[in-house]
Amino acid sequence: MTTRVVMKYRKINSSVVRLGCAALALPGLMQTVSAGRVEETYNADFQYGHYSEGKKRMEVDIFEGALAAPIGKNMTANVGILRDMVSGASPVYNRRVNGKIQQVLSGASPSSQCGESICEQRDQITGGATYFFEDSSLNIGGGLSREHDYTSRFFNTAYSIDLNKKLTTLNFGASIAFDDIEPSPSGFNSHVNGFKRYKTGQNYLVGVSQVVDKDTLFQSNMTFGYSNGYLTDPYKNVATEGNPNFYVQEIRPGHKFTWAWLNQYVRHFGQLNDAALHVDYRYSLDDWGSHAHTFELAWHQPIADNWQIIPRFRYYSQDRVDFYQPIFDDTLKFDFNAPGYKGNFNTTLENHNVYSSDYRLAGFGALSGGIKLSKEITSINGVNSLKFQTGFEYYRHEAGLQLGGNSQGSFADFNYYVVTASFNLKF
Repeated sequence: MTTRVVMKYRKINSSVVRLGCAALALPGLMQTVSAGRVEETYNADFQYGHYSEGKKRMEVDIFEGALAAPIGKNMTANVGILRDMVSGASPVYNRRVNGKIQQVLSGASPSSQCGESICEQRDQITGGATYFFEDSSLNIGGGLSREHDYTSRFFNTAYSIDLNKKLTTLNFGASIAFDDIEPSPSGFNSHVNGFKRYKTGQNYLVGVSQVVDKDTLFQSNMTFGYSNGYLTDPYKNVATEGNPNFYVQEIRPGHKFTWAWLNQYVRHFGQLNDAALHVDYRYSLDDWGSHAHTFELAWHQPIADNWQIIPRFRYYSQDRVDFYQPIFDDTLKFDFNAPGYKGNFNTTLENHNVYSSDYRLAGFGALSGGIKLSKEITSINGVNSLKFQTGFEYYRHEAGLQLGGNSQGSFADFNYYVVTASFNLKF
């Protein structure tokens, strides 16, 4: 295999590894790179995204920038900044009205400018450095994410090594996050009386990528995660059938183990103007009783004059956790000394029953589809390349789409769309 073909697959491999890491769902979890490949140019990236839920619920604007630069012949450094601006309303608890379950919406912010609506801003900064050996690379990084009631400090490292004439790459990664939670009273959560709790999350990745032949790449990653501490959402409540106007804060277990296995197949079609098919499958489970499946298909199609179009389709399904119910029956014994009731926050969570009506822990399925369009310009004086990209994705969350069916009704069904625009400058 020629050096040019190997380099083409090394670039594909870098994207696949990043996809695997993104599945771990912690800010700044880990940053992976291709082993033995130094980035020889300065890279500047900026991306804007807008997220909008149906029924006038959540709206999010995302601004993100990043800069990567070579340091000598064997090292690159990177820094990134991100700002999320959130507004709208979010489900707090469920109640039954005229025989039907309904979600009760409220805000979580103490900001007087937003009233009972959520009005949040999150700022994040990340940084890291990668050292490249002849056939391997080592990355070390970290970051800080802050909003008015939540602070996260995280550190990550990743190591990649090339084997088998650079046709096989082994990837290893680890990260740890230390989170501080300081919820503020607001609306339905007026019982939140000012307290501070802590959470720690650890995640590990082991993966391999294999160039099968000149047109085929296969990647497989396993990730392991363990979280402990305050895992409850202080802004989510639960209610009972007998008294729908009486509710208390949910209580989740104080620890959680997760495991996920991601596989991706990439097939190059030179006869179709260098198009590529990406097929992904991810399976995950946790010790809260939930299992999840994700299937994704994407087609990367270059067209004339350095344009590329990427349609994508995804299906997701998860089971509910063991302690979820939309509304609990009257036999549930709430612990009135537990966190969230009358401001008593001096009790250990493990000593109490656990219960949640958070729709994110329910069983459901989701269908999403989207399209991206990009254009690369390479004929600018003093600039190696300038790449623009825009995308649109539509997502439908529905209980009835869960694998095996779901009879809990459509009260938590919703949809959203995401619009993105970005550019990458190499110089």
